Amino acid sequence: MKKIKHHLAVLMSGVLVTTVFLSGCGQAKKQVSPKDDHLTVYLWENRLMKNIVPYIYEQFPDQDIEFITGNNDTDLYSYLEEHGELPDIITVRRFSGTDAQDLQPYLMDFCSYDVVSRYYSYALQYYKNSKDEIQWLPICGIPQTIIANKTLFNKYGIKIPTNYKEYAQACQQFYDNGIKPYSLDLAEDWSDHEVIQAGAIGEFMSLDGIEWRSSAESSPNNIEFDDTLWKRIFSETSTFLKDSHFTEEDLNVDIDTATQTFVEGKAAMFHGYPASMQKFQKQMDTQLIRVPFFSQTSNESFVNMTPSLNIAFNKDLEKDPEKLETALKVLDCMISEQGQKLIADGSGVISFNTDVPTMMEDVPELEEEIKNNSIYIRYSAKKSFDASFEAVHGLLSGKMNETQAYDAFRDVMNGKATEENPAINFKNEYSISLNDKNGRDAASSILTTVREENNAQLALVPYYYFTSSIYKGECTGSRIAMMTSKNSDTPLYLAKIDGKQVCELVEKYLTGSDENFAVTNKYELPIASGMKMIVDHEKNGFSLKDITINEKKTEKEKEYSILLADTTMSILKKLYPECEIAQLKDITLSSAWTTFMSKGKQPSAPEDYIEVER
Repeated sequence: MKKIKHHLAVLMSGVLVTTVFLSGCGQAKKQVSPKDDHLTVYLWENRLMKNIVPYIYEQFPDQDIEFITGNNDTDLYSYLEEHGELPDIITVRRFSGTDAQDLQPYLMDFCSYDVVSRYYSYALQYYKNSKDEIQWLPICGIPQTIIANKTLFNKYGIKIPTNYKEYAQACQQFYDNGIKPYSLDLAEDWSDHEVIQAGAIGEFMSLDGIEWRSSAESSPNNIEFDDTLWKRIFSETSTFLKDSHFTEEDLNVDIDTATQTFVEGKAAMFHGYPASMQKFQKQMDTQLIRVPFFSQTSNESFVNMTPSLNIAFNKDLEKDPEKLETALKVLDCMISEQGQKLIADGSGVISFNTDVPTMMEDVPELEEEIKNNSIYIRYSAKKSFDASFEAVHGLLSGKMNETQAYDAFRDVMNGKATEENPAINFKNEYSISLNDKNGRDAASSILTTVREENNAQLALVPYYYFTSSIYKGECTGSRIAMMTSKNSDTPLYLAKIDGKQVCELVEKYLTGSDENFAVTNKYELPIASGMKMIVDHEKNGFSLKDITINEKKTEKEKEYSILLADTTMSILKKLYPECEIAQLKDITLSSAWTTFMSKGKQPSAPEDYIEVER
């Protein structure tokens, strides 16, 4: 078998690729909102709204920039493009070149711009498309390793492993002592995805593995699989699962359960990023250390690295030099040292840029760990997560042997999406963009639908849970689901409060709801339902002037039922600790919306829920 060791400065891994068929949802290219001159930026999760967005606004206070939360794949952007509403800047985390092929005609080539020269060449090697264009750029990397409870290792006299053989021996020793060797959230597709890469990491880093991945990255249709290579990969995946003592019971372990098992000292190892390790260290009265992933065929070891996000520009920006200049400033801000720290939660950032150092000073020993081990950059094609989930679950459940698991993986990767039947024919269309009163009609329609379905009189949620316009015409269930931020979903809560408390809740949201997030411009105003907020726009922000319910002044003593999201629930709880707030069981904003729409009924009309006065 051909082997090669690649360090950070010479390898950027390819990604699994697949062509996604997107079935219709109002196929006519009709935009529901007028174009204007402000810059629209979609960020793949709302965490970024609370860290990088305030920093960008701080750097460019005079620029008109709107940030909206998207989803963690390119399907949403394909949907928006079909309706002439592709944002100026788009981002995803899970990414492969082939996943985004349908967007290629509409994205800008960065090769003509100075920003490309500021990247290490290895970082962009596999970002070139078939036309030798670079339409996507990665924004810093986050290293992932095994996190080991060193105190537990010492207690049982077990050696910290330095190769795969020692790892397997350590797992057996913990198992013999009644300690779970490795707690892993195998109910989550990302951990099944990691199991295959970590278990057979030496194969993926071999010449055979690198050659396969390079080919897969540029494949326009089905991915060609090297049977000899992939049979080795699944043989080593199976060995890793057995040596780690994973069983069928682990298939039901979610992220919360797996984390708790490790934090409580019931498992010797977990996995995570530097920020996760620092969080665990504060919770545990033990010493934690990082352990790399080990090749089964050599003494090599690897740190797994994930790009924090990938970014692309709408090609139409080149028609507006002033807006393009603003977009490039936003990109510069993101790839600055502070920008990368914020995007990566501030710990253990691996920079892809020549003018920004790798930031390890706040993570003891991590820089040495990276120097001593090769860097493996995970591939993240959309279908590879589903394929990994099916294969790993097949192996651990005993329903598949290694050959069958490989066959299942390959079939999912090359499977053709079944064309969906329309779930509904929308009679009206509503824009996600701000209307002339600074409300969002699409968000209002969705929230009012969910509020009425849950028998609440009022509702108040942040703007960043809504992603897309509602377009007139036939629409499938998968595209209905794109209208809310499924990757940053929120539970729903119900409380009963009086009119005075309703006003104080809204006022607190407007003037300082969270130490990490505040309403600084019109794009960040909340979405309400069942009431109308009259808001004053002042020099330093916004304040509440009045609230009307059913076009009448709010009755301060009257009790109202109000539907809340995580953020608004937290604000209410801080204002009134004694207030009884009930979480709706097994219901999130996204699930409530998609469940209602699956009935084939029309959504509620948007409300006139806000008016901003100067």
